[in-house]
Amino acid sequence: MRVVKRLERYLSAAFSLGRIKSMSKDAKREIAELRLELKTLSQDLNDCQHQTLQELERMSTWMRRHESLADDLVSLSRRESEVLKRTGQSDTALLLRMFSDLSRRIDGDESGRPEAKPIRPTGLPSSKGFEMFKDAFYHRFENQWRGTPEEISQRLKVYLPDVEAAWVRTEHKPIFDIGCGRGEWLGLLRKHGMNGIGFDTNAMQMKDGQAAGLDLRLGDALEALAQAADGSLSVISAHHLIEHLPFDSVAWLTREAGRVLAPGGLLLFETPNTRNVLVGATTFYTDPTHLKPMPEQVMGVLLETAGFDPVDIRHINPHERLGEFLDRPDFDNELAQLMFGPQDLAILGIKSKDT
Repeated sequence: MRVVKRLERYLSAAFSLGRIKSMSKDAKREIAELRLELKTLSQDLNDCQHQTLQELERMSTWMRRHESLADDLVSLSRRESEVLKRTGQSDTALLLRMFSDLSRRIDGDESGRPEAKPIRPTGLPSSKGFEMFKDAFYHRFENQWRGTPEEISQRLKVYLPDVEAAWVRTEHKPIFDIGCGRGEWLGLLRKHGMNGIGFDTNAMQMKDGQAAGLDLRLGDALEALAQAADGSLSVISAHHLIEHLPFDSVAWLTREAGRVLAPGGLLLFETPNTRNVLVGATTFYTDPTHLKPMPEQVMGVLLETAGFDPVDIRHINPHERLGEFLDRPDFDNELAQLMFGPQDLAILGIKSKDT
């Protein structure tokens, strides 16, 4: 009996030892797996720490840069506050101008000068011959439907007092005309003693003006504007151009004008007045290169946002038959104005003087 019990204890001990050895192996395997996991985790933590340090360094650089911009803005605000006391400039216009300047610096290089990125049409094969064909078409189209150079010059005389005042305020700095076309505007300015530079992408349009000695240059005006020095121009003008451009290009041009115009300088846009029913429903679409109207509500707020003050909006060039319909007793005067009233819209903004 004792032998049997002893044998049972030996067997129990043997089974226990087997389980212990098995558990030991399992424990060793689990420990090895844990060590591998810890090693992997340690490596991951090291990598994460390295990435975090890099990200912190980038954030630190970003914060230093924008802290510097904020300091500059505070300094600018203090300086402009003194200007406000002397000039009576509106607080709103000042803040908008500072915002426009700061936004330009943020998306620019160290000099604060952004790169021009005008939007161009895509989708067709590049073809010099086709470009020449389009230039020839538009030259013929302008000559047939826009009016003679003499007629256009006569219409543009309305702007001479504004431009001459800006030219005097800025001590005769150059005038920059975007989309100069045949050069009627610059020719008119030259007759009144003011010199300007014109840019256009249509070489055929500019031939006669160049032959007459006007400074008309073939190229992208937005790129040229991006290279212009701060405060170097007296007037930037664009007659019947903005309706040909995407809004982003118009907004970029407006903001950039705030940089390159000298204090007291003038930004001048002229565009079709689509509040005129005949213009909005018919003649605006006669030109196949028109993209969309740029109404006064949009352009007024855009110039204000860029810090121009004051901003003046004018309705000009009524239809030749307006008087006829106003004189008709059986025709409503308001309807006559809607159909035959001003066909063009002028938006003029002045860059406020610093002193």
